Amino acid sequence: SSRSHAPGLKIVGDMLRRSLVGATRRILPRASRTLTVVANQSWSWEFRVQEAELLAAEYDLPETLEQPRAIRDFFQPLVEYIRSGPTPLLDVSSVGSLRNAARTLKMLDDLQQRAEALVAEERAMEAVVLITSKWHVVGEADAQLLTLSAQRNWRDRAPAAGAVVAGLLGPLAWIPGALGINEVIMRRVDRYGGLSKSTPSGYDLMKATMNHHIVRAIYDRPRVVKLAEHYEVADIVELETLREAIADGSHSEHVKGRLGDEI
Repeated sequence: SSRSHAPGLKIVGDMLRRSLVGATRRILPRASRTLTVVANQSWSWEFRVQEAELLAAEYDLPETLEQPRAIRDFFQPLVEYIRSGPTPLLDVSSVGSLRNAARTLKMLDDLQQRAEALVAEERAMEAVVLITSKWHVVGEADAQLLTLSAQRNWRDRAPAAGAVVAGLLGPLAWIPGALGINEVIMRRVDRYGGLSKSTPSGYDLMKATMNHHIVRAIYDRPRVVKLAEHYEVADIVELETLREAIADGSHSEHVKGRLGDEI
């Protein structure tokens, strides 16, 4: 009945709405935002400063990714932009902003190292799921510093929408629908370097694949990182030393701690 189909149709409608909102936001400029676009061979980034303090970093999901280059290409523009001091909470104007910047850069270092380790273990799909999480980074005094999020278009959401629609139509539609959706998804996984004859864990690959292509297309749950809970900047470090370390990339020498595996 139409009533029983209502929740599924609402999910599909919400996915289409998110895609349209993302596309409209890119087409129509907003005076309240400062937009910077940075692209390399793997990723295209858009950096926006919102409400004068929050750095919102967004990117499209590429059609293909060459591993392990894709991991390095993901972080390089992001790190360089943060080192430029894009907001008052991430610049070099105060003790608090310097600590925020150093901790944020160390967190990105940890994410990159973890992702590169996964690729080296032939777990590229898990690496992609890790780095493309919807990260919300919180600094001192619980101030939001940075958000990282993928902008999924209708093609990215199509497998999830197809799965919902096939489920609404019943078993006769679900079986051929599932086969078709699986084919589309596995081609995408292959283009991301995620298929390997020696994959360590088929279950982890399946979980990462479902997370990236189905779950996050329906609802991308933020992963919140409170930097002060994971990283500590030594009090004895002089401000000028910390400024220079952020500028030349040696910030990790002055930041203790690491991002926990539970994040």
